[in-house]
Amino acid sequence: MLKPAISVETGQLKAKFHETGQLAVLTGNDKMINQVIQNPLENRLTQLYVRKHQGEKILIAPLLTDTARFSYSASGVKYEGKAFDATYTVLFTLMENYWFYEVAIEGSGTFDFVYIQDLSLADSGAVRSNEAYISQYIDMKVTDTTDSGYVIQARQNQPQNGEFPAVQIGSFQKTIGFATDGFDIYGTTYKTTEEPTGLYQKQLPNRVYQYEFTEAVLQTESFRDKAEFVFYGKFSSNQPEASGEPVALATIRQAYVKQREIAWQAGTEVQWKRPLGPTISGKAVEMQIIDERYPDRIQEEWQGEELLSFFTPDYKHVVLPVKETQLLRPHGTILLDQVDPLHPENTLSASSYMYGLFLSQAVLGNTNMNKWNSNARNPLNLLKTSGVRVYLETEAGLQNLGMPSLWEITTNEAVWHYWLADDVITVRAFITATSKTIELAISSARQRAYSFVITNQVTMGANEYEQTPRKHISGKTVTYQLPANSLGEQIYPELAYQVTGDYDQITDERYFADVYQGTAELDVFVYPTTSEAHFYVQASFDGEFSQLEIDHAEDRRKFRSHYDELTAELYLEHPSRFTEKINITVFWYTHQMLVHYAAPHGLEQYSGAAWGTRDVSQGPFEFFYATGNQPVMKAIIETVFSHQYEQTGDWPQWFMFDKYTAIQQEESHGDVIVWPLKMLGDYLEATGDTDILSAELPYVDSEAKAFTAEKATLLEHVQKAVATIEARFMPGTYLSNYGDGDWDDTLQPANSQLKASMVSSWTVALTYQVLGKLADWLPESERYQTIAEGIYKDFHQYMLGETDIIPGFLNLEDPQEVRYMIHPNDKETNSHYRLIPMTQSVISELVDAKQAAANFDIIREHLFYPDGVRLMDRPANYTGGVSRHFKRAEQAANFGREIGLQYVHAHIRYVEALAKVGNTEAWEMLEKINPINISEAVPNAAARQANTYFSSSDAAFINRYEAQEKYDLVKKGGIPVQGGWRIYSSGPGIYLNQLISSVLGIRQTQTQLLFDPVLPNELDGLEAHIQLAGKRFDIQFIAAEKRSIEINGETAVFEQEANPYREGALSIDKNQLPNNAQLTIYF
Repeated sequence: MLKPAISVETGQLKAKFHETGQLAVLTGNDKMINQVIQNPLENRLTQLYVRKHQGEKILIAPLLTDTARFSYSASGVKYEGKAFDATYTVLFTLMENYWFYEVAIEGSGTFDFVYIQDLSLADSGAVRSNEAYISQYIDMKVTDTTDSGYVIQARQNQPQNGEFPAVQIGSFQKTIGFATDGFDIYGTTYKTTEEPTGLYQKQLPNRVYQYEFTEAVLQTESFRDKAEFVFYGKFSSNQPEASGEPVALATIRQAYVKQREIAWQAGTEVQWKRPLGPTISGKAVEMQIIDERYPDRIQEEWQGEELLSFFTPDYKHVVLPVKETQLLRPHGTILLDQVDPLHPENTLSASSYMYGLFLSQAVLGNTNMNKWNSNARNPLNLLKTSGVRVYLETEAGLQNLGMPSLWEITTNEAVWHYWLADDVITVRAFITATSKTIELAISSARQRAYSFVITNQVTMGANEYEQTPRKHISGKTVTYQLPANSLGEQIYPELAYQVTGDYDQITDERYFADVYQGTAELDVFVYPTTSEAHFYVQASFDGEFSQLEIDHAEDRRKFRSHYDELTAELYLEHPSRFTEKINITVFWYTHQMLVHYAAPHGLEQYSGAAWGTRDVSQGPFEFFYATGNQPVMKAIIETVFSHQYEQTGDWPQWFMFDKYTAIQQEESHGDVIVWPLKMLGDYLEATGDTDILSAELPYVDSEAKAFTAEKATLLEHVQKAVATIEARFMPGTYLSNYGDGDWDDTLQPANSQLKASMVSSWTVALTYQVLGKLADWLPESERYQTIAEGIYKDFHQYMLGETDIIPGFLNLEDPQEVRYMIHPNDKETNSHYRLIPMTQSVISELVDAKQAAANFDIIREHLFYPDGVRLMDRPANYTGGVSRHFKRAEQAANFGREIGLQYVHAHIRYVEALAKVGNTEAWEMLEKINPINISEAVPNAAARQANTYFSSSDAAFINRYEAQEKYDLVKKGGIPVQGGWRIYSSGPGIYLNQLISSVLGIRQTQTQLLFDPVLPNELDGLEAHIQLAGKRFDIQFIAAEKRSIEINGETAVFEQEANPYREGALSIDKNQLPNNAQLTIYF
């Protein structure tokens, strides 16, 4: 547990420092002001730089370092040192709700200062669950004042226990430059060079960039030889209003008292045993070597004459650093062992990043509570103590292995190749199929001997520094267990990790310097001089560990077989380039569906560990639906229904699906109650298994947050849910109350009045679809059909009675005067068209063919963009982050994710709607959101990782105001679009379901196989190989004037399903189809 030695406090402010001078954390009213709780072995995010200008050349030197002489008092801390040929002193003090950095320097030459303050302004729990997310909601306002230049105001727009913390940062002297995000300071090349590129520019960018690494950065006027500057920060615990005019400098000067001679106590000087040297990056690899190692490459990605990335025929993904150094989102992956889909809670996973983070968030089971080691907290690799790192001990010091020459990944394995001057070092992370083991192996191609050191930052819980894990060392074996008396220890008392390897010594931070012991929660493993090094992590729920036996070849065979089985051996053949992309995507999106299902977290969204009720009912369930996996579908249904609340009949927004039953979010959006019912209806249609309705399942007691002792049949669970849906209809209607929101999380109502009076037309359409399907299968079919008919009538009366444009919402505050929201008649929200009611009303068959055509016309005119469809025609209005109608939509300062409106999940539902009406653009629309060589389908797409699902396509506006002013550029393709957060989403499963079930049109019911392709003529001759209903089929799709089926060359008898918009699916009895049948589908 982290225990900074020095604390400075006054008023609401508290600063904690390590005894060597490193700021650990700055808080105001118990809210974190800075962004990361830091240990002294990391780069300091809060920093003061002095820059020396020599003509066009700029030299930089940090001032708050362990080489400075550090001292402290009750009211502040002091740093004294040398930079270049200059001597300097920095005083940090707290006064009331202000902090001050007073910096004085004397030397020879032209200098300026740059002050960098990282920001979060939120509860530490929220910050530490996702720094990037917190940054997205910090509004940055910059004012150019006459007396001191630039002043930066930062406000946390999401309430923290009902308050909106804010700061104002400025200088007593003139500042001429500023930045608001760390990406403008360090740049994406920092991952290779470790040079903050922005500080080598004469002028900071002077732009309000609202991305995911919030920093307030100020640049002073230049000066000759010597100067004194005072930087300040003013903290406000609650600023309900948007930032306005900054507090006058004269007012701030009144709060400042210049430090006089006081008794300073000396800090501790660092006596390095082994200083940290520069990071090692691999040399560029010549094409001749790539040709020799990878003679067969597919889907190569080029930039001019430079190869960026490619895939191998077995779908490994290989990336070169020339691509990585361009990306805002670093290449990463989540390694999985062989997931048991009936017991996903037993999965072993670990995250790896190309830039040299070999294993992070390694965890058995719950990806929050059961973590063995820490996760990455910064996308630029600024913080190098997280996770497992590898060092070489050289004459230059301990050198961290950073950016490789090549990075290669598959679902359970990541490999870093470092080409050095006269050798190649390879680091391989490998998760075994079934033995719950992770191997890290390091080797030299030329059998050269090196002194390797491996560090690992232990957490044994959600976050580093919070608890003290139980650790036992016996010889060269280290065993870790969850902290005593922790929640994890109560739930999984025997959970343990065991580390072994061929290292010589097990130590801690003392390996670097004695003073650092206990400051970073590092275990350090020191190897003898060797050409190979091995490091093993075994995980166990019962504390027992088997003997290490790893057969790499056999495990690779098992993984390939496992993925073939999961995907029903789907493989497409056709000359079109996108077909090859699809085959790769099937493999990688299956992996990412499993992450969402069994190890819920992502590369950006590293916290998770739960099933969203809505989400698991879509992505994972739809994947197993499309591939015909009845046992897993059934298991998901029974697990989800077991988490239904006994008191309300509703579900939590999300819940832990393992033994951490009590951890859940009780409040849920208005649509959440519908998704488990949809899942059940789809299951019954696909399998005919009505016996499931008799399954006895518990509820969850919403007060005790525990399963009830008494059980009810699944049918009774359904009846309770439907009764709740009915009870929530708006008075006198069959229209569901909006409640806490719908699918678009950003559009949660801003106040209780809207919550009570709004109706989501999307939720209404979804409810109609679900209840109509349940009416086909449940005993109370007449009741459900009656409700569905009532919904149909009221939807057409209220949503379409006076318009042919479906409004996003209704406001029924006054039932006699229905107000449309997000509609051309809406004068308040700034938006006029909403996508998902238009697509869902078609998918649900709630509108007729004429209205469906009108929906698609509106979508094409107002919501269709070069990179896909958008949720609305205009983003919600942003006025500094204060909510008037909707919460997050009006709070987010960053123009990304749902805020940027191209949320890929919704685009996939657009594909589903297109297929419903037989529009063959559905195939093309799948390519627009496919990450592999995406610029072929979206010319203005910025480069992004090619093997990962991205949850959004974000127009590269620097902030919300620029987006509002220049939004028309997006439709013209006049601004680059960037990939959003990766992997952790229901999207991969939904994408694969729409590929198989809607576009290829291969579906099944209890007795029938359905063939309903919606393919363009250019896919004439497409072949699909798939295994369904226990049989393998080779299917060829032939463009024809009339639909028909041939089985082994003979015309087959088939029936045609109903479809209100076009010819329906061809339906054929499963018993007619022999194993290994050659099917020809004429479409």
